[in-house]
Amino acid sequence: MSEFDGMGSRRGFVTWLRTARGSLVTTGDGHDPARRARALELLGLDDAALDAFERASRVVVSLPCASPNTFFPQAGAAWYVHHLQRHDPDAFHLRVVLGHTDFDDPVWRPYTWWFLDGTGALTRAPQATDGERSRSVVVAGRGPLRAVPERATGADREAAEAARHGANRALSYALLGAAVERAAGLGERGRTLCVPLDLLVAYFRFAYLRTEQSPWAEAEVRWLATLFERYARGRRLGEDGRLEPVDGLAEAFVLDPASNIALFSLLGPTEFVGGPETAERWGEVEERVAATGRASGVPAVGPLLRPLPDAAPYERLLPPSAPLARALAAEGIGYSTGMAVAEHGRFADRIDPFA
Repeated sequence: MSEFDGMGSRRGFVTWLRTARGSLVTTGDGHDPARRARALELLGLDDAALDAFERASRVVVSLPCASPNTFFPQAGAAWYVHHLQRHDPDAFHLRVVLGHTDFDDPVWRPYTWWFLDGTGALTRAPQATDGERSRSVVVAGRGPLRAVPERATGADREAAEAARHGANRALSYALLGAAVERAAGLGERGRTLCVPLDLLVAYFRFAYLRTEQSPWAEAEVRWLATLFERYARGRRLGEDGRLEPVDGLAEAFVLDPASNIALFSLLGPTEFVGGPETAERWGEVEERVAATGRASGVPAVGPLLRPLPDAAPYERLLPPSAPLARALAAEGIGYSTGMAVAEHGRFADRIDPFA
């Protein structure tokens, strides 16, 4: 049996997204429906962006954790994809948000949103209780943001308004991040799709449970069934907001890390932008794809790792002001995309650390 190109299952995913998107972005508390439409467009769930994703010959994937903060150097992944898109009009950015990050994540720090107020002062907006942090509650396990911080201004206020339309906290954070990246010049309108990882898993779980109705090629169906039945392990989202192991995959919210990424084999050729930590674990992904191919008799072209290259120092190209640098040092946190927008405006139009 020959290998598949994954384009059939990508078309199926896009069709499914057109149906599912209504449950991802809500009107929320009587908000203006026009803002809901804006939220869909920010995530790339509008028809134009979905059409572009369906026909894209090159898909570049980044995997941010769900958080109101994107600190440097983590912000470099979106910046690098923007660099690739500037030089390749066929490149499409698939931004897959990890909503199963817990609130106490030490790198992305989703428990607090740090932004600059109208005077440029560093401001904290707590997003989780001490209990949620200590009990490993995941971001997607909590409700959406509803309040706009009083001291938020400019792009941050617009981002917070958009975040109110997320169906859960992870989607709120995805909206907030998409709005800030758009203000920074990093988010290419119509060429970026932002979806939570659990949504991708839900689609393939749905397809697996209904293989007799699948429009895919036989090879794709067999490959997915083999991955799910032989290798993938799942965790579901409990009522307390924590992940717990689950027997079988009918209730799986996310899979084990290697299987999560192996699923992208079913979306056609994809490139993953990742740093050293991703590179260290990439062998597990390649082995998972290869093992599934051997067991199913269907060799697949797995996703390719595109290591995030060394860039010119962000702190030199995009430095925080001296007072802010002192405040960041006192908090023990880094400069973020949102802070850079507040101090430097649409910086990605002027600066390319990967040039």
